[in-house]
Amino acid sequence: MQIREQGRKIQCIRTVYDKAIGRGRQTVIATLARYTTEMPTTGLGELTEAERETLAEWLAKRREASQKSQEAYTAMSADRWLVTLGKAIREGQELRPEQAAAIWHGMGEVGKALRKAGHAKPKAVRKGKPVDPADPKDQGEGAPKGK
Repeated sequence: MQIREQGRKIQCIRTVYDKAIGRGRQTVIATLARYTTEMPTTGLGELTEAERETLAEWLAKRREASQKSQEAYTAMSADRWLVTLGKAIREGQELRPEQAAAIWHGMGEVGKALRKAGHAKPKAVRKGKPVDPADPKDQGEGAPKGK
């Protein structure tokens, strides 16, 4: 059986040899919605057991690829989401107590995962007097002193 994505559908195609024309004839035996990741319970009546197993394996690979893609997107955009969340809360966005608890719990889980992955927490930046780049005294400890 062949599985083909065609437009908004996934087609299950069976090829059967036809002696009259001397070649294989392909027929669509089942169609699924394009973004299906789970084995449907209906509409697969014409599939043989082997074809069902093939479709189940294909859907499992598709589900795994989709999950990896979602995880990559989440990791790449998490910093922006956290900034947006912080801004919304500062601007007075109302949160239910269970939402706030879930956010605190999630932040703890993210912290644990970052430490386990080897990403150390950055040191807090001290807020001191403002540095004037034009003033040679404010160039830091390693800068040469003016004469």
